[in-house]
Amino acid sequence: MEEHVRRFADEGYTIIGGIFSDTELRRMRAALANVEAKVIADPSAFETRYTANEGATVDTWGVNHVLAPDLYDYAFAEVYEKALLMDFVHAVLGERLRFWGGHALWAPRVKNYELNWHRDHGDDDVYHPSGETTHIYFNICLLADSCFRLVPGSHRRPLTPAEADQQKAKGFAALPGEVIAQCRPGDVLFVNAHSLHRGSCRVGTDRQTLHMSLQPYDEPTGGHLSWGFMRQEGYVDQLPPAVRELMRNAIEWDDNHPLSLAEMRRRLRLKREHKKNRATDDASGGSR
Repeated sequence: MEEHVRRFADEGYTIIGGIFSDTELRRMRAALANVEAKVIADPSAFETRYTANEGATVDTWGVNHVLAPDLYDYAFAEVYEKALLMDFVHAVLGERLRFWGGHALWAPRVKNYELNWHRDHGDDDVYHPSGETTHIYFNICLLADSCFRLVPGSHRRPLTPAEADQQKAKGFAALPGEVIAQCRPGDVLFVNAHSLHRGSCRVGTDRQTLHMSLQPYDEPTGGHLSWGFMRQEGYVDQLPPAVRELMRNAIEWDDNHPLSLAEMRRRLRLKREHKKNRATDDASGGSR
């Protein structure tokens, strides 16, 4: 575990295998396949991720909020019960955590998925020389997955001119030092999202990946993501204990730290900007 914690701090990512049994993986694959079918049948009913959504051409590569009632499956909630997974998260973030997000990703069917280089949450200039992080993303790869690219160590320094140019242009060009995270079925990829990173997945690829995120309870940045479904009367109470506590912590923290008007305006601006980060098959570096 110490080796993974050290690599995460130094490189901005690490991969841990052997967390899930074959039975658990089969259960998660079936649950994710069911989610994908629901979303493809009616993408407008969900917070869907598109490679194309213009006229008759609709193509998806994922959906947000798989722990919401309309997509929920126990297989998604039980990932937070896995000791080895949570041991790593606690080693990096501390003991008390709050929920941040839980999404599902798959391969596009019509247009290749090329997501532009970025740092998450509008934190374009944020880095921490010590390698510390304000949050953790983890991708649970239910099938072999080589869709995630990042520049190791970029979370600890300012971006180079070439990196900054790609980020500003929302481009996809190859960058010096970039790596492709090669994950086997069942591997969990942990990422510091202040690393410069992007996604890439071609039509015809087999992909099933759960994309989850957590924060320290007392982290002052990045909060106010106690999603609406979490506040539906009685919903959180019926969830398994681990994810129930994480969601209650998110709600409690948000309620105790109301946003200022200026911050709400800033977040609205970032949300609008984030919508420009579109997956596309245009490998020339443009965005849609």
